[in-house]
Amino acid sequence: MNATKPILPSFGQLPKTYEALCRLRLPRTLHDDIGLEAVTEIIDLMAGHPLNADQADYLETLAELAGAYESANHPVSASLPPHEFLAAHLENIGMTATEWGKLIGIDRSTASRLLRGERKFNTGHVRKTAEALGLEASLLL
Repeated sequence: MNATKPILPSFGQLPKTYEALCRLRLPRTLHDDIGLEAVTEIIDLMAGHPLNADQADYLETLAELAGAYESANHPVSASLPPHEFLAAHLENIGMTATEWGKLIGIDRSTASRLLRGERKFNTGHVRKTAEALGLEASLLL
């Protein structure tokens, strides 16, 4: 696998179709931290922006691949409280609380309170986060 990082355009210059996005970086199983870093940069670029259906599918695919690689190679203890687990996972993939909040449709202050443990995750937070980041929902309960 070519482990080089793609040269990323700005969000506004990102391709609009799934096929064109795949030419930027073909979604495939990640085998090393270099590949994870490259995928994470694309996730970070796309997170929090309004996406068309193809872009959303591509982002979800990359997030699932990153989550699978992280789970297998950089596991975070399942004994952590959900907010600490998610905060550690977001740090590992290079996503900010604000970006995560936008990804699942919540404002910055709510995202910060959730990650500090000042609020509990509701079922919508758990479902959307698990889907968007390719995580097992049970890790957030």
